[in-house]
Amino acid sequence: MLTGAASGVLPPAPPGAPAAAAPAAPAPWPALREELQIHGAGATRDGSPAWHVCDPVRNLFFRIGWLEFEFLQRWDLADGAAIAADVSSATTLAAEPDDVEEFIRFLAQHQLLRGARQKPAMPLWRWLLNNYLFIRIPLVRPAHWLARLLPWMQWLFSRWFVGLTALAALAGIALAARQLDVVEANLRGALSWDGVVGFAAALVFSKVLHEIGHALVSTRHGVRVGHMGVALLVMWPMPYTDTGESWKLERSRHRFAIASAGICAELMLAAWCTFLWTFMPDGNFRNALFFLATTAWVLTLLVNASPFMRFDGYYMLTDALDFPGLHERAGHQARRAMRRALLGLEEPSSEVLTPGFRAFLIAFAVATWVYRLVLFIGIAVVVYHAFFKALGVLLFVVELMVFIGRPVAAELRVWWQRRAEVRRGRWLGWATVLGAAALVLLVPWFAGISAPGVLRAASEQPVYSPFAARLETLDIRNGSATRPEAVLVELDAPSQGEERDKALALSSAYARSARSALGLPEDGAARLAVAEQLALRYDAERRAREAELQRLRIVATRDGTVRDVDPQLQPGTWVGPQQQIAMVVDGRRWRVEALVTERDRQRLVTGGHAVVMVKGRTQKLEGAVVAIDNSPVTRLPHLLLAQEHGGQVPLNPTAPKKDLRPADAWFRVLVEGESAAPADAVREVRVHFEGTRQSLAQGWLDSALSVLIQQSGL
Repeated sequence: MLTGAASGVLPPAPPGAPAAAAPAAPAPWPALREELQIHGAGATRDGSPAWHVCDPVRNLFFRIGWLEFEFLQRWDLADGAAIAADVSSATTLAAEPDDVEEFIRFLAQHQLLRGARQKPAMPLWRWLLNNYLFIRIPLVRPAHWLARLLPWMQWLFSRWFVGLTALAALAGIALAARQLDVVEANLRGALSWDGVVGFAAALVFSKVLHEIGHALVSTRHGVRVGHMGVALLVMWPMPYTDTGESWKLERSRHRFAIASAGICAELMLAAWCTFLWTFMPDGNFRNALFFLATTAWVLTLLVNASPFMRFDGYYMLTDALDFPGLHERAGHQARRAMRRALLGLEEPSSEVLTPGFRAFLIAFAVATWVYRLVLFIGIAVVVYHAFFKALGVLLFVVELMVFIGRPVAAELRVWWQRRAEVRRGRWLGWATVLGAAALVLLVPWFAGISAPGVLRAASEQPVYSPFAARLETLDIRNGSATRPEAVLVELDAPSQGEERDKALALSSAYARSARSALGLPEDGAARLAVAEQLALRYDAERRAREAELQRLRIVATRDGTVRDVDPQLQPGTWVGPQQQIAMVVDGRRWRVEALVTERDRQRLVTGGHAVVMVKGRTQKLEGAVVAIDNSPVTRLPHLLLAQEHGGQVPLNPTAPKKDLRPADAWFRVLVEGESAAPADAVREVRVHFEGTRQSLAQGWLDSALSVLIQQSGL
């Protein structure tokens, strides 16, 4: 019979009874595997003793309590009722045969029984699917050199060094806070390629030191470090240390020391690098200290200290609470509470916990689910960008299905299996909720489309000089009203006048020469023809020059209001053909250039109704859709729409800002209308269209398919 942890090996069970001929004969008593070992594990949170059952073949361990240990002590009784009765009579525990049966199921589930059915080998594709985000590659077995190195590193664990490091950390942070401008300058400089290389080198160094910290503390507490190597985290290489045998330590504070050793090593590195950085002169060594300090501070606190993933923070919290399997046990409590709250399912708790600690476990599990949801979506995005588009989209979908879809599907499967336990009233309530959700999602309630745009007058007459000329009169002012044929600007071009006068004189001279050629006795007819042709030529030039000069008298073509008069212009000023002098607008008829997505463009038709809300105004304008572009715009209609200028359309980061090239596909929709209040300037607006009706589910599905097709490159 077992006497506790001193025996070290679980006793072999007696051979199973031969099969009886009668069909009702009981099944043979299950035998334990002979190579299993048992070790003391100290006390649990309630003070009761605990043990670890070790499977040396698979390098796994399982923590059991007092009741399960007593069952193992009496396993050779080979009868559940006899074992339960003997435990109840010999100890203060109240054991039932059902407890023994449940323990047998636990042993069978974890393959701790002799002759248990082995799980089939996992196919290679499934193994890659489950492990491609985290693959371990062992490189060295460092137990021997760690044992030789430890005596030389004992000073790291002394109180005087820990106190001195804490003082250096406080002093370094205080001194760095006094020169934040230098810190910001270094961070901006780190955005270069040299900075990226520096941070990568600092990351490698700090993580190697992190793992050496785990290894040294494990050796210090007598835990063998099986191997050290490289782990591929989302295909990114990171060092790791195998400290799996720390479960053999009975005291949780020793396990906590091993779990926290890596973080402590990086914090020590960060403390001394920060302190030294504040005193070092500018140069490569100071830059190296900066990279090491920032890498150690940021990654240690943001990544390794997180208890929501199986990093150091999780094991530290587990050992601090002395609550192994924190994620699994907290998840079980949260699922139990969720099933009770949503479906009214009552199930007994698998362990005795105080109400406060149970509430903590539920809150911790919910926080873990939210954290992992955000993290896995982020990892899926990283996986997408790490490969070419088609494979990236495939891995993105696989990532979401494996790490998010599979747990949700497993929980829904449990709900379906236990559907008979749900009360009728609860089913009716959820049917009502699901029906309402279906109505909201599937019925095409929504016809409205909202889009950004710019408002301007539909009728505009820009005032330009036809060619370089001198300003003679400028009687218009901003806001003044005009009528058709009213003179706006009079210009003068002296060179054109001179050329006109010259052509007039030459035309008159050749006309006189033609008349005098009639009386010549010789060659009169020929000279007459030449003079008439030259007279006609210069008369045509005169008329052309005259027409050009007439263009310098600029008149209004419609009723309107003068706007945007150049304040620098005065009589006598020369203007060029590219210089706008003023603008005459008829603001009673306006035009809006709105931008819609491809999905919304398909729901619009020409002639549809539109409502325009002008930014900064309460009165709305009503108009109609007059045109819809079939191709996306390559340049925004106005800079007011750009996000950099307060608009709602982000620009393409790879194109120059002045090009106003949008980042996504936007289609232009022209809306026109009339109003009593004139449109006096270009304004940012929000346009609401009445499109064809569409359900929320259809909109989401179309958007997802559009993104999938676009990003996959199909």
